[in-house]
Amino acid sequence: MTTMNALREDASRRLRRETVSAAAICLVLVTGGALTATENLPALNGTTSTSAFLLGVVMGLCAVAAVATLKSIVDLRRALSDDRELRRLHAKENDELQAHMEREVARTFIQLMPVLAVIAIFVGALVSLEAMAAVAATLVFLSVALLIVKASYKIRLKGDIDGGEE
Repeated sequence: MTTMNALREDASRRLRRETVSAAAICLVLVTGGALTATENLPALNGTTSTSAFLLGVVMGLCAVAAVATLKSIVDLRRALSDDRELRRLHAKENDELQAHMEREVARTFIQLMPVLAVIAIFVGALVSLEAMAAVAATLVFLSVALLIVKASYKIRLKGDIDGGEE
């Protein structure tokens, strides 16, 4: 059984991490807004419309990430102020049905990734060659990041298993 102090410490640690994430996302949004407002977008091969399109995509993704992060911050703050909310958050996050559904959604998304990549590259090609190249480069970056995260989890799990056997 997890004690309330352990739950509170975990929530506090996660709140700090989410707050740092929110600050980084806001920094990207402010920088993107400043670049747009001052018309200082770095043009790819002289095409400012392509740069504006790509910045719009990045800003849209950051806005979605900001909303999700802020929701998480609000939930964590609420949980830290009330033990009942803290227990409810813990139960929600450790719900096996929810965890199974999230694993299936992630697995399906990963399986659909090649199709989504083709669609994204095609849409980028409709905008310009630079947009298509930027989409392809982003997909390569995200694929490498996914592999790194997967490898780090495998290493961490292996360390937990090896550490538990000693």
